[in-house]
Amino acid sequence: MLLGFSLVFGLLIAWLAVTAVMIFFLVWRAVIGLHEEDQLFIDPSEERLAREQREIVSKLERLRPYVIGSVTGSIVLAVTTFAVWVLQALW
Repeated sequence: MLLGFSLVFGLLIAWLAVTAVMIFFLVWRAVIGLHEEDQLFIDPSEERLAREQREIVSKLERLRPYVIGSVTGSIVLAVTTFAVWVLQALW
């Protein structure tokens, strides 16, 4: 026990931090995707709208690995924290 902190407490703090980052990325993704349309029916004079939609999709694609990484990290840390807590309780 280092400075009164247990391993479970440290893992819990790490999980909370990663989960906070995950929530930030999910909210940011929702804000970016707010103006995304599923289908656009545009005539040639409205090419600006199509370009804006391509930019939104591009931003969402760039954000995707960060969202996936933070969700994965949060799940791994949650499972690890639980496993360490159970092992410590058994020993």
